[in-house]
Amino acid sequence: MQTQCPECNKQRSISTEELRSSLGMICCEGCSAMFDALELLNDENTDDPLEADEILPALKSSSDEHNGLWRIGYTVCIILFLFQIYFFEGYNLTQNSFLRPWLKTICNSLYCQLPVYKNLNEITILHGAFEATKNDTYIFKTAFSNQSAFDQRYPSIKLTLQNFSGQTFAKRVFQPQEYTKKSANLIGSNISTEITMEIAAPSNKMGGYRFELM
Repeated sequence: MQTQCPECNKQRSISTEELRSSLGMICCEGCSAMFDALELLNDENTDDPLEADEILPALKSSSDEHNGLWRIGYTVCIILFLFQIYFFEGYNLTQNSFLRPWLKTICNSLYCQLPVYKNLNEITILHGAFEATKNDTYIFKTAFSNQSAFDQRYPSIKLTLQNFSGQTFAKRVFQPQEYTKKSANLIGSNISTEITMEIAAPSNKMGGYRFELM
């Protein structure tokens, strides 16, 4: 069999074994261009005119099988890559304010539920107070506002008591269920809430306090 280079029109002989091993792609001996020998295959000089007709289906079948394996491998790699993103960064992605609306739309179509949104940077403390009462107790008050576009879970509150030297002598973290009776424990978007807690007087004399949201 013979084939012809489409670049320099140089003809060359090619065997069935060479076509099979190269899947029809050969390099021109004249101009070094790579081309598909099957497109310009000529079997006029071969002793067996059926040989070219026999090799074409074999080469196409081999090429299709090769491409099919590549597609399967590519699909598997994409699935593994997406699984790694979900496994390692899935929660962080759901807490991204830009991606969350898109993820929520996708999740609604798949009948799944995103984790509750939580971003303390979008909760603003409006005021705080720690005052003694006549009943030998203290009243702790604070108010904060959810500035996010999404509902957020109530944060935990870490209260720290200090003596007159500024040293910490007591601290405690209050969970949402300890200071709010709302069953959902969620603050609506752009909603403010006020918290009031009665705390027993500490044994040490208190010189100051501080609190933070967690």
